[in-house]
Amino acid sequence: MAEKLRLKIITPQKLVFDGEVSELLAPGQMGEFGILPGHVPFLSTLFPGRLRFRTDGSGENTLIIHGGLADVKDDTVSILTDRSESLEEVDVAAAKKDTEALQRELDDLQDAGDSEREALDKKLRIARARVGE
Repeated sequence: MAEKLRLKIITPQKLVFDGEVSELLAPGQMGEFGILPGHVPFLSTLFPGRLRFRTDGSGENTLIIHGGLADVKDDTVSILTDRSESLEEVDVAAAKKDTEALQRELDDLQDAGDSEREALDKKLRIARARVGE
């Protein structure tokens, strides 16, 4: 069994990360899930949130992802996401304001369709991930 995973994080614009990691924590539909070397193959939908992984060189790394897919096979994890952000890119004060405003908007939403509610929920999950909630 391998002692490391190969992690690839890919957006439509670029290859964000390609390297070895010892573990990975990802945001899934039922909550956060972990992947270690030797994990069984699977494919999972990812929700917007924080993707965390450990490397030897820089310790724990965190990216905010805007949803996507995780493909795990043969100690390789491919994360396909529309967008990712590093924590350094986040304006925490603005993210807190966004979180509050989006929560109020979602609370006030009564006659909206499922697609409108889902879009607001996704924006709220991203805003909360930026804040660290």
